[in-house]
Amino acid sequence: MSLLPTLAVVLHTLRHAALDRLRRAWHRAFTRERKLRIGVDIRPFYEPLTGIGWYLYYLLHELAKRDDVELVLFGDARITDEGPRFHVDLPPNAKLEVFDLRGRPKSRFARPLTAGAYVLLLELADCDVVFGANYFLPRLMSAIARRRVVTVHDLTYKRFPELLQQETLDNLDRQMQREVAQANAIVCVSEATRADLLRFYEMDPSRAFAIHSGLGTPPTEEAMELPARYILFVSTIEPRKNLGVLLDAFARLRARSVYDGELVVVGRIGWKSASLAPRLKAPGVRHLDYVNASRLAFIYRNAEAFVFPSIFEGFGFPLLEAMGRGVPTIAARSSSLPEIGGDAALYFSPTSVDELEAQLARLLTDPALRAELAQKGRDQAARFRWDVCAAQTLEVLRRAAGHGPVHSGHGPVR
Repeated sequence: MSLLPTLAVVLHTLRHAALDRLRRAWHRAFTRERKLRIGVDIRPFYEPLTGIGWYLYYLLHELAKRDDVELVLFGDARITDEGPRFHVDLPPNAKLEVFDLRGRPKSRFARPLTAGAYVLLLELADCDVVFGANYFLPRLMSAIARRRVVTVHDLTYKRFPELLQQETLDNLDRQMQREVAQANAIVCVSEATRADLLRFYEMDPSRAFAIHSGLGTPPTEEAMELPARYILFVSTIEPRKNLGVLLDAFARLRARSVYDGELVVVGRIGWKSASLAPRLKAPGVRHLDYVNASRLAFIYRNAEAFVFPSIFEGFGFPLLEAMGRGVPTIAARSSSLPEIGGDAALYFSPTSVDELEAQLARLLTDPALRAELAQKGRDQAARFRWDVCAAQTLEVLRRAAGHGPVHSGHGPVR
């Protein structure tokens, strides 16, 4: 397994990157045009997308529409015939920095050689600012990021550490201390998350910005067999999602013959949730695991009600998606959920099965209330737009890069 083919690709790629950097420097020296060059960590695209992945996807595609921005994408150092592969499309006008080894013979030297050379490739990219959508920058990107912005989605690891794996806790605690100290700005997806960030970390509040995410355009629906009537839950199943409370409330409704429909649970069984698996086979409960976006759109639209019982959320995409599709919603009265749902949802204490049972019974037996919440939900969801989110985030990125002022960090940037 020869080193030479891999070395040839590395040297060719670095040579072109160096020439591109010289051309950019020449262009800046003799013209007044200066685009903001943003390096982006796209690691969330290497696996099926959940909340953070979709956040980055929509934000990136909105930023790519702008003529005053250049996007440089950083992910795995190399791509081979075996992968890795992306689970979404990348903006066609964005530059992916990678050593392309497809069609080249395998070599045991490929991994260490490309990993070492990737730092130089990232340095030659010469970005004005580097953006990480997933709490902190990975080690290689952190090494070259002269200016940086990261997004923090929630501080569950500080508020409810018992709900996370110890490995995740240790990693977040260690990395976030560094990121809070080094980041030029931190984007928070809600006012609730911003308040938590300032509560748990000593930092200048002017570096923390609350910027709401948006609601994506629903994809073309893919029909599938579903119950005639059903209550819907959508999320990865893990302790903080609090699915057990919903299962208890649903079982009570069936026992009292208040509801003859089913409970549809969409989401993979995650950490520390194996004990719930038998309950997902209970009478009237249907578990669909992970489904693609097209099927999920169909599932949302046909639901009679949506329940989001989560103990803690930084934003709560499933709540917004349900409201946007006109599904009457019930959410836990916790963290950011009242901020996102406004008066378009019913609420209950996340620890109270009685409250959730009462709200479900009220909603399912009152057609006028369902119609009212459906319309309020559509109106509320329409306020959350990705083009607005991208414009506000770009303003923060410009400030971090030293390209101009930005509004105060308190409240969504307008």
